[in-house]
Amino acid sequence: MQNLLTVRLPDIEAQSLDNLCAATGRSRSEIVRDALRAYRLRETLRQSQAALAPLARASGWLTEDDILRDVS
Repeated sequence: MQNLLTVRLPDIEAQSLDNLCAATGRSRSEIVRDALRAYRLRETLRQSQAALAPLARASGWLTEDDILRDVS
């Protein structure tokens, strides 16, 4: 199932999107879908990091080297 979403953009952002479409040969919809996927991934990672950081610090993992030392 597909849904239709209308997004209002300021002229400068619409022009920037159109320039990107022209440069990549992709549609507005493709670019917006990819941007949403990327945002969703970044937000999921941010939330995971926020939830796990206190546990990592409590375990003494303050740097990547700390993790590698214990995992290797």
